[in-house]
Formats: sequence, C-alpha cells, structure tokens
Amino acid sequence: MTVSRRKFLAGAAGVAAVSTLPTFSARAAEDFIIGTYGGLYSEILDAEVIPGFEQANNVSVQKELGWGSKFIPKIIASKANPPYDLVYVNEDESIFGDAAGLWEPMQPDATPNIAEIYDIAKPPALPQYTCTIYEFTCAYNPEKMDAPKSWGDLWNDKITLGVPHISSTYGMLFLQIAAELNGGGVDNLDPGFKALEDHPSMKIYKGVTDGFGKFRQGEMDAALFYRHRVQLLIDEGLSLDFTAPSEGTYGMRTGVRVVKNSRNVEAAHDWANRAMSAAYQEAFAPKLYSPSNKTVTLDAELAEKHVYGAEKVNSLKFGDWSVLNPKKPELLEKWNRTFTG
Repeated sequence: MTVSRRKFLAGAAGVAAVSTLPTFSARAAEDFIIGTYGGLYSEILDAEVIPGFEQANNVSVQKELGWGSKFIPKIIASKANPPYDLVYVNEDESIFGDAAGLWEPMQPDATPNIAEIYDIAKPPALPQYTCTIYEFTCAYNPEKMDAPKSWGDLWNDKITLGVPHISSTYGMLFLQIAAELNGGGVDNLDPGFKALEDHPSMKIYKGVTDGFGKFRQGEMDAALFYRHRVQLLIDEGLSLDFTAPSEGTYGMRTGVRVVKNSRNVEAAHDWANRAMSAAYQEAFAPKLYSPSNKTVTLDAELAEKHVYGAEKVNSLKFGDWSVLNPKKPELLEKWNRTFTG
C-alpha cells in the first residue's frame, strides 16, 4: 500500500481537530492516554474497564474522544512524541497505520487473549487487537418496500435511499457495492459514483447520529447501516427491519493499537489484552457491541441481536483496504465535486 502521509492528512482534514491533550513532554509519566469512541462506549469504559485498569497499572487514564481519522493525523504530526499511548481504530485505519509505521509491533506473548479471537479478526488476517465485529446490514422500512433480495433493489423510485458519506468506512463499502452492481468493483469505483448520481431519490447521511435522525424523521426508507444500530431503532418502535441481500453483507472489525513510542507500552498491551477478553466484551454486549472473542456466551434472546458465532462472523465480507486506502484522498475529492459541488 502506498499512500503518502501528506495525502492522508489532507483526506482527514475535514474531520480531524486540534488536540487539547497535553504533549508527550508536558504530561506526567503516570498518565495513560487513549483515543477512543465517545457516547455510550466511553461511558461503559468509565464504569467497567478504567477503574480496574488504573489500579492494576498504577496510572491515571485520560481519554480523547473521537475516531481513528481524528487520531491518526495527530500521531503522524507528533513524530516521536505521540499524544496517545493507545487508540481505538477501525480495520482500515489499523491497516493504514501499520503500513505507515505508526504502531508498536503486535505482541501476542503480551496479549494472550488474542488466542480466543476469531481467526478473521486477528493476524495474519488483520494486524489489530480486535474487540468488536460489526455488520453493515440492509435496513429498510417494510411499509415502503418488500425485503430487498439484492442491494440493487434499493434503486427504486418509490423509496428514498440513505447513502453513507464516503468519509466513513461504510460509505466506502457502499460505494463499492454500487460499483459492483454496475460492472465495477474495488479497482474501478466510477460505476458506483454514476449509480448514486442516477438514483431517483437519495439522501447522504454523515455518521450514525445523522443516520438515526433521518430514519426517525422518515427521511430515509432504506440504507446500508450498522446492524446493531438498526436493532436499536427497531427496539424504539420504528417501522424498520433488516436483511442480508443475495450479494452478502460487509463487516467491520474494530479494536486497538499501541502507538509507537508510547511511554506506557506495558500498560498499553495490558489494555489491549483486556479489550480482547470475554469479560470486557460481555460488559459491552447488552448495548449490542458484538464480540470478537469466540468464548463469549450470550443468552439466546441477546445473541439474536448480535453478530455472533463463527458461522455468522465468517459469512461477512470485508473491504480490501490495501486497494481502497490509497484511493481515499482522490475519492473524497471526487465525492465532494459530485455531490456537494
């Protein structure tokens, strides 16, 4: 994979923000700094993970909330003085950072729980300490359309299609799906752009919160969306369902990486090991974060709402990020010209 740091920074500029965390030289040695997701995820970390980790490692955890495309530019800019010890990343971000030399080498001996992770979510399949597996399902309003048998059924003049913005991992995957439906693929995404342009009625949503809002307000009748988020909307009482079209559904593996030159490498690998443990993942399971640890046991009712079990996990398709990552800056430029220009 060849993509310059300059190009990555340019592609991430729309979502990256200036860090308010202390620089490495200014922070106390006992500070353990992570970049992690906000909202409910952060709340669960506060309640279930951080107290025990702090006590075991004699550190004080500080969090910066965000996502990988916010954290990575700061790591690149900091050179040998990273602002984090560990960051949460999606699989595409982990692969990019691995190629760019941003992470400490993976250490299976220091993280024995990696042996309990599904093969598709650990080396050699993926250079990452994976803690969650997501599915991007086909969500639809059963009052507006029958269950789609193909992703192509979403090109329907009777519905409004929700299209995820390309700045997200799943936006890139939906563009690929649109391309594949029209003779293209990962190496030729132009047919995907054309298919989206030609859709009779589509709305772009940017991020989960925007997607929630558009579904709740009836502005989207169908979309590629996180399966567990669809389940939350169903549980709210929305007229919504989900299905796996004949072409299959894509997944995403998220986890953590230890930042190169971390001041707390040993503690960071302890965090990574905990994140892959059954206990950690069971704490997140009630909120529908699906486990990567194959020893996690869920009751039947909860399991139905999860990406759960080897058969389901192994049925998912995953993006070829060695091809897609280098394309991101130019694809974002084209997206902005096509849909916001």
